[in-house]
Amino acid sequence: MGRLKSLIPSDQFQLIIGSLMGDARLECRSKSIRAKHTARLRIHQSDKQKDYVFWKYQILKSLVIRGPRFTKVWHDKKRNKNHYSWYFHTISSETLGLFHRFFYRNGIKIVPIELLKELNPLGLAIWYMDDGSNNGGSITLNTHCFSEQEQIVIQDLLKNKFGVVATIVKDRNKLKI
Repeated sequence: MGRLKSLIPSDQFQLIIGSLMGDARLECRSKSIRAKHTARLRIHQSDKQKDYVFWKYQILKSLVIRGPRFTKVWHDKKRNKNHYSWYFHTISSETLGLFHRFFYRNGIKIVPIELLKELNPLGLAIWYMDDGSNNGGSITLNTHCFSEQEQIVIQDLLKNKFGVVATIVKDRNKLKI
């Protein structure tokens, strides 16, 4: 874990952790026995989040060849409206391959406790901006993809590290914080 932190600047490290706890994903490019385990980070947000995508791009610029691109995501036939988004991805690297090993088990995103312990206020803010919402008097983190045990780990970390008292609630047939 210490080696991983030393491979990239702190702001990139926090952006990657916060983004992966949110909407971002790592695309594994190679994980065979003979080849090095590499991956690339994909950042993809709605058109409303354009400035946020460009902010992330500025932090990750040293890992990116092509800047953010605009794309049509889908057409809402009922409202006759197109929906657009912005995205970019990093180069494939062994460093991101290490992140992939922490964040994925059998192709499923998990909560990497060792990395989550390294989360700082910047990483938490990025996670919230990716996957959070403000519902009047409360804040929600859309953690639906994580197991109940992982939700408890997140809940404990938020309380112990940031003083945030979080409640795990049922949302349809899944859980969220």
